[in-house]
Amino acid sequence: MQAELALVMESPEFVRSPVLRRLLEYLVQQTAAGNGERLKAYQIAVEGLGRDDSFDPQSDSYPRVQVGRLRKMLDLHYAGLSPEQAAGRQRIVIPVGHYNVTLVPLAEPAPVPGPSPVAAPDGLSAAEEGAGPMDSSGAQPGLAGDRLTPLPADPEGIDRGWALWAVGILALLALAYVVWQVARPDDGEEAARRDMRSQLAHVNITTDPVAGNDDLNTAAQIAEMHLQRFEMLAVSTGSHNDVDNGDSPREYALLVRGAPGNDGTRGGPIFLTLRHTASGTTLWSYEIDRKGSPMAAPDIEQAIGTGISTIARSGGVIIQHQRKLLGQDVSPGYPCLVQYDGFRQRRAPEKRQMLEQCLARSLQAYPDEPLLLQALSYMELSRPQRAQPAPLAASERGRELAEAALQYDSKSALAQIAVARSAWVRGNCPRSIAFSRRAVESNPLEPDTLSLAGSFLLSCGDPVGAEPVLERARSMNEQPGGYQISSLVITRVINGKPKAALDLALLADSPELEAQPNFLLARALALAANGRIDEARKNWAQLEKSVGAKPGTPPADVLATFTISPYFGRRMLAEAEATGLLPIPG
Repeated sequence: MQAELALVMESPEFVRSPVLRRLLEYLVQQTAAGNGERLKAYQIAVEGLGRDDSFDPQSDSYPRVQVGRLRKMLDLHYAGLSPEQAAGRQRIVIPVGHYNVTLVPLAEPAPVPGPSPVAAPDGLSAAEEGAGPMDSSGAQPGLAGDRLTPLPADPEGIDRGWALWAVGILALLALAYVVWQVARPDDGEEAARRDMRSQLAHVNITTDPVAGNDDLNTAAQIAEMHLQRFEMLAVSTGSHNDVDNGDSPREYALLVRGAPGNDGTRGGPIFLTLRHTASGTTLWSYEIDRKGSPMAAPDIEQAIGTGISTIARSGGVIIQHQRKLLGQDVSPGYPCLVQYDGFRQRRAPEKRQMLEQCLARSLQAYPDEPLLLQALSYMELSRPQRAQPAPLAASERGRELAEAALQYDSKSALAQIAVARSAWVRGNCPRSIAFSRRAVESNPLEPDTLSLAGSFLLSCGDPVGAEPVLERARSMNEQPGGYQISSLVITRVINGKPKAALDLALLADSPELEAQPNFLLARALALAANGRIDEARKNWAQLEKSVGAKPGTPPADVLATFTISPYFGRRMLAEAEATGLLPIPG
């Protein structure tokens, strides 16, 4: 089934329809896992089509409509195969009245309903699911297996040939309409995304020598796989139709080569070099010392991934170079997203209004672009709140934008972490945990995503799961943000590693962090966990001052001023009492 799915996904029909691609992949995955017969419309809408968990299958037929479209798309795909293409193939079928997937020999026609309408999932009849009209015997007129059966003579003596000719014309018109329905882009989303994608910085991967060898080609393939995780880049290993020519200021070349005098075989070192194509400037180079290891070894793949993260991540080499080239350009689309990346890294309040305006203009031009939707979601959730030190606040608009980004690209790590963020600020920890983990799986090379995911896991009560995620983020980021450091310090304290927690808290000491309540809390806990109670309580007093709390304010009220998750506030209070930072009541 997986092999047949891979062939179907390569077809032009499915390439042009990302929504139906995601849906078919989901149905195959669930069927293979043994869950096909238990699938319901709600599950398909939320998990397969990226709808919000508030989706109501009783009032919204979206999943049933999409499954109906998917059946038609599959019929179109198999009908267009040549005998050579069909040789040895089976066809994927979604039986009417069901959501599971089956395989049948390609020579057989797609199953049709039996003598009576089959009750489809969630109360939908087979006719509503797209089955053709039936006569009183339950069969479709004119069909008998794969052959046309003769139509009865007209009682008035009308020429039967004329009737057959008319039926043929109608059938052709119907087929043309079906082709138009299934082949057109999904509500314009693909056209909008294609336009937006053509703006992105592009990396073309080549080997030196160009023909490469097994090791160099494997390294290039691994680099391509890792680069494809980053949504602000377009990647190719050959010609790239979305870029006009090599003079584009957004065109880069990643060269994969062996050491001088060595073609990269037999375990020799491999070099990755990033060049800006238009200027010829070398921006970055990276050596991978293989020490005799095969190219496909896990440690070598991880080393390549670490290098790719440096150039492709938020705030990485490419986006910093683009920011320098663009200057103050806030044109809709890619330039605006580059400015947004800088804002999110530094959070300069004076740029917020300008950035909100350019993102709004961008969304008008590209209304279905997940990169823009997730960016606007963050802007909504991070809007400053009066007398509220917390960096984020619940916003219905922010939630809607995050869910829309996920709907248009359910595999996007940025959309997934946006949903996790919006769920976290609403106190919906199960959804935040689920999408935090999905984001880490989608892109384990983006330290910013890892830091956010780890922080959400910690705040929602999973410090054991949060620690490796936060540790990986720190190992990939030489200058982590304050919230990243705070989360990792607190995680180490909770997980019984007080010395490691204090080492990090003292190493990260800086004037910028002194103004952040989360960091002051983390350092106070680390000091107290190491028996340095007096210093810890001075940090607590500094924390009270930073949030504007008067002396004598109950500790729970102090924590409530800047912690978003009620659970996290209670857990921090318990840790403060357990370490001796705060006296135990009574």
